[in-house]
Amino acid sequence: MKNFTQYKILGSNGHFILLVLFFLIQILETQAQYISNNGTYISITNGTVVGMDSITNYNSATLVNNGTLTIITVNNTATIENNETLATATINNSGTFQNTKMLTATTVINSGTFENLDIFSAPTVNNSGTFANGGSFTATDVNNTLTFENTGTLNTNAFINEGNTLGDGTYNILDNFTSSGTFLSEAGAVNMNGTSAQIMTMAATTFNNLTINNAASVTLISTQTIITNTLTINAGKVFKIEADKNLTVTGTIINNADTSGLILKSNASGTASLLHNTINVPVTVQRYISGTAEDWHFLSAPVSNQDISGSWNPSGTYGNGTGYDLYIFNEPTPCWTYQLNTTVAPTWPSIHPTANFVTGRGYLYSTQAANPTKEFIGLLNNGSISYPITNESPDLVVQGFNLIGNPYPSSIDWKSITGWTRTNLVSSGGGYDMWIWNQESNNYGVYNSIGDIGTNGVTQHIAPAQGYFVRAVSNGNINLSNAVRINTGASNWLKGTDSGINSLKIRITSKEAHGYDEVLLQFGYPKNEAGALKLFSQNEAAPSAYLYDSRKDLSVRYLTDTNENSNVPLYFKAGKDGGYYLSFDTVFGAFDVLLLEDKKNNSITDLNVNAKYEFNGAVKDDANRFVVHFKDRIIETEDLPATIYYDGNEINVDLTMVNEQTDIKIYDMLGKVVLEKKKEGKMIHRFKINSKSAVYIVVANSNGKYTSRVLLVY
Repeated sequence: MKNFTQYKILGSNGHFILLVLFFLIQILETQAQYISNNGTYISITNGTVVGMDSITNYNSATLVNNGTLTIITVNNTATIENNETLATATINNSGTFQNTKMLTATTVINSGTFENLDIFSAPTVNNSGTFANGGSFTATDVNNTLTFENTGTLNTNAFINEGNTLGDGTYNILDNFTSSGTFLSEAGAVNMNGTSAQIMTMAATTFNNLTINNAASVTLISTQTIITNTLTINAGKVFKIEADKNLTVTGTIINNADTSGLILKSNASGTASLLHNTINVPVTVQRYISGTAEDWHFLSAPVSNQDISGSWNPSGTYGNGTGYDLYIFNEPTPCWTYQLNTTVAPTWPSIHPTANFVTGRGYLYSTQAANPTKEFIGLLNNGSISYPITNESPDLVVQGFNLIGNPYPSSIDWKSITGWTRTNLVSSGGGYDMWIWNQESNNYGVYNSIGDIGTNGVTQHIAPAQGYFVRAVSNGNINLSNAVRINTGASNWLKGTDSGINSLKIRITSKEAHGYDEVLLQFGYPKNEAGALKLFSQNEAAPSAYLYDSRKDLSVRYLTDTNENSNVPLYFKAGKDGGYYLSFDTVFGAFDVLLLEDKKNNSITDLNVNAKYEFNGAVKDDANRFVVHFKDRIIETEDLPATIYYDGNEINVDLTMVNEQTDIKIYDMLGKVVLEKKKEGKMIHRFKINSKSAVYIVVANSNGKYTSRVLLVY
């Protein structure tokens, strides 16, 4: 028999309560492993019951705890009222359990009614009955091993899940829903029933059914939430998806609150994204206009019936009384056509007869006001969409360029191998190019459908409400379906920084903030071929960088290797006279030799030592200014039969086969001239270099014929 001193029952005045004492002594002397209440009730007023080993309470009557009760297992088939502190390992409740103070348990199995009005903590809860929580329900465990299994009903104010919740029952939530753990509901329902604004901050979450029943709004803050069956927004209620967040609904959306009931928000951080598969969902999709006032933006409508009127046509101080500009690009002409142009062909009504934004079409838009948030209000586009494209322009430079747009409230993936029909587009490097305007760079960026890197911040992900250019090889259509849709990149407006080991991205930036431009060299192709055409900026102050091949100005070239392409010309046009710098983005050490030759400054820079080159540029400069070299013999020619080598002591320039006077220059790897001499032909000249363990470029030039070598001096 256990020692009686292990169990203490203290009355409110320090006296023993005789009835309870007599009852417990009988139990402890005979069983010592459990407390059995089959009578009217057990009442603990202000005292303490402590079980030091494994005590079980079997309650089929009424247990009222107003003190402290610490036991191992509670089996309740009747009524337990806990008004103070109850600590237990396991609660099996098929009756009524009411907690008004503090309850700590390891496992709760509830098939009856469990009412919690204050503090409740349990690593494991199995609920098949009704769980009513008037306080804040927190499912948590420091080791993230908590499991809340609900196949019944949970009524609670706030729900906080920091562990693992399996929720095939019903959740009625009056306050915020916070889940930093895993929440999986495969057959149940979550009802957001608050009367003040509720927030759902979610990690990995799967709902079977989610019902919005709150007129003050429910806001989802999540990038990992999926609804597999039905999202229901009741009449007069509001559901918002926060900017830079997203939601996937693989089932059905029922929006009984019309366009004000479902709002996809947008701000400087990005735009909300929605993956769905229901036609004609009423919605309000916001689009934050970034950048400075009067910046140009490509946009597209994610709804089918938004008028081009109202807030889209704000008044202002322009000559015609407006505060905006809206254009479409007409490929056959080719030209940009202004919305208010009704007199000069092609007029807006002749090529855009509808009053609404056209699904799949791209628009060029600018506002006099800085950073307004516009709204597309209507029915969400969904499913297969086809948009006509043309190749009719007499101007070969822009022939086939069509401005189209993302028609969905989610991003689309230009690299998706399914969902696209692009056979009417020009093939480039085995893929298809698309161009997006970047107001920060004041230039177009380009991305290829089989590439891994784009220019000027353009990535494979085309954001919601984003317009973009494609180039048609013939008249036809571009088709896309839900298979191209993703939630990735909705807020990644021109922020891509990826680079590949077989690529070299070159950027030229204006120091006076006139913008920047990029070109891309891609190696590893079976043959050299032209890549994406260069679309020049219409901002005259913007710098332009481009490549040249097959009589075309390019932003991208596809090349075999650096042996076959040991030097590549880089063209540059300054928009304004001023300072510029070149920077180079590649995997460190990807090219054994990477040199930049500036033909105007007559300098060579080792880009593996210094990947940034500063220079001054002028509008009148020859565009054919730079050469990128990938071989240590920078220029191989037999026009000047000079031999340059290092003999371990001196640099030798053998001019015995050269008849004329020759200019000899020696550069360090920063492009600085360390020696410059004029030497006669018909002899060998030797030059002592004091700084050892360094690489030098030696150039011999005679009457426009020259040769050069990169030498390691040791």
